[in-house]
Amino acid sequence: MPVELEYGEVSAIDHKTCRIRVRLADRDNVESYWLNIPQRNTQGTQRRPLMPELGEQVAVLLDSDGVGGVYLGGIYSIAEPPPVVDEDTDYVRFSDGTVSTYDRVSRLMTLDCAGALLLKCGKNITIQAGEPLVVNAPSATLEIPQVTLKGNLQVTGDIQATGTIMDAGGNSNHHSH
Repeated sequence: MPVELEYGEVSAIDHKTCRIRVRLADRDNVESYWLNIPQRNTQGTQRRPLMPELGEQVAVLLDSDGVGGVYLGGIYSIAEPPPVVDEDTDYVRFSDGTVSTYDRVSRLMTLDCAGALLLKCGKNITIQAGEPLVVNAPSATLEIPQVTLKGNLQVTGDIQATGTIMDAGGNSNHHSH
């Protein structure tokens, strides 16, 4: 049975079955039957299904009668151009405005999150940097029962403490000059 490459706009999405329907402009805006969406991993390692969005321009392969077919992928157009055309940059922009980029020439990875970011781990987290680590925020709270600092500590600004401050020689609150 011959197949035809056609273009259209996603008109319906079924997330549970990973299928879409497509409105086909070249067929007088007729809506396709439900079309399967190929996925990267469907057994063993599994991922959230990669689904197009309503209104997205897509390419599909359809049987000549238009009944059976498969989704091939989204397509860019003059109206919806690619957001980045730099071959060295990987770029993902989510619909809420969150952006993840990696520029392999500058070796810079950026996550610009529109909302909160939660990093959760059941074991150790290690951060290793070849250059100084900078944290820039209006304030920071560490909720840690024990902090060990190996190395020198430089403080620019005031230190406020509650409780006892100890040095290697004993309680620094009870020393005399």
